[in-house]
Amino acid sequence: MRDGDRTLPTQRVEFAAETARRPGRLILRVLDGRKPGETIDVSGRVVSVGRSGLADVRVAHRSISSLHFELQARRSGAVLRDLGSTNGVWFQDRRVQVIELEAGDLFKAGECRFVLADVGEVEIDALSASRFGQLHGSSLAMRELYAQINSLAQTPLDILLLGETGTGKELTAHTIHEASRRRGPMIVLDCGALSPSLAEGTIFGFRKGAFTGAERDQAGVFEAAEGGTLFIDEVGELPLELQVKLLRALDRREVTRLGEPGHARKVDVRIVAATHRDLRQAVAEGSFREDLYYRLARAVLRTPPLREREQDTVELAQTFLGRVCQDYGLELYLGEDALRTIRAYRWPGNVRELRNAIEQAAHIKRRGAIGAAELRVGAGRAPRASALATGLEALLDGDWNYYEIHAELDKLLLPRKLEEQDHNLSRVSKRLGVSRDKLRTRLKELGLYSRSRS
Repeated sequence: MRDGDRTLPTQRVEFAAETARRPGRLILRVLDGRKPGETIDVSGRVVSVGRSGLADVRVAHRSISSLHFELQARRSGAVLRDLGSTNGVWFQDRRVQVIELEAGDLFKAGECRFVLADVGEVEIDALSASRFGQLHGSSLAMRELYAQINSLAQTPLDILLLGETGTGKELTAHTIHEASRRRGPMIVLDCGALSPSLAEGTIFGFRKGAFTGAERDQAGVFEAAEGGTLFIDEVGELPLELQVKLLRALDRREVTRLGEPGHARKVDVRIVAATHRDLRQAVAEGSFREDLYYRLARAVLRTPPLREREQDTVELAQTFLGRVCQDYGLELYLGEDALRTIRAYRWPGNVRELRNAIEQAAHIKRRGAIGAAELRVGAGRAPRASALATGLEALLDGDWNYYEIHAELDKLLLPRKLEEQDHNLSRVSKRLGVSRDKLRTRLKELGLYSRSRS
């Protein structure tokens, strides 16, 4: 628990709701396995496929891993992503980690062939708002999240927040708490910062003398959150031995302090847990308890990455700049080249990276127009170029895996070569010394194929 991490709920505000449509229906045809020819019609923004019951779509075949791959619906098709499978995902006889598919594309997972038959839209609820609680953004992805929070906040359900680092999971938890009926405080437990020797006492509390250094009775985070919300951040980092005790506390809604065996204390708390990890994969690997996963995931919300809410980037940048100007008495605005950079950059660190870039630029410039130079991000010439565009130092120092490095370099190289050759694949393939089929496959993997021609 961090000092000061208490928020009290605010008065509930009503927003107008509307219906909207977005990609979210996947039709997948299975050509091999126990049910060859089966057509699977499933709804979901992201759908996992595997052999275990943890997968959204179960395919019982010996070559399929527990969680083998996932498909994310897009307007032009779907993004296929290998989830660390043993036997891999294959497209045109080439093993791939991530690739963008079009309707009609065939791919393999292990020994099983699949066809992405079609991608359709689903109807969703969205709030007509550009901000909700502590969250900002008018994109459809955010307005859908606002509607989900609005519906779930006043229920008794515990909530699991899933999302990449920097997408605002803690702000989402605060917003859920503020929109709830709970009058107690919100307490934050950061599992990633827990000291192994003090973790149990921090969570459940302890009695004076329970261990060396326990000089007084101390309530744990469950008791501190009485009547309110306990936000368990990075729950996927919790050691297995504590997962058992957390599950017991959640099931019974009671805790026992260290040094007080047999003296259980009832607690009235609402749990909001968050992680950037794939907990289902962690369950399959044995590092996270399956029963705890299902206990936490009574309701699941996903905080969208910034690349899925591109229209929010400038709006967020202006908001962050306004705050820093107000706090430090600065007179600044975003110049046209800065705005172009903000729109073009991939923002792999999501909202947190954007906020940091704006705050740093403001303190560097202090007055007048902030330019691209002050933002210090690698916009490059390629659409949505990442931080790797800033040069070899970023490539060597960054936390990138093998496939990400090659993907980001190709995102810089291939659009430039396509532009030089008027988007003619035959000429580009000759220029680069690769076959046209291989080039086309790589462009499809990177989502660049639609802008090129043979």
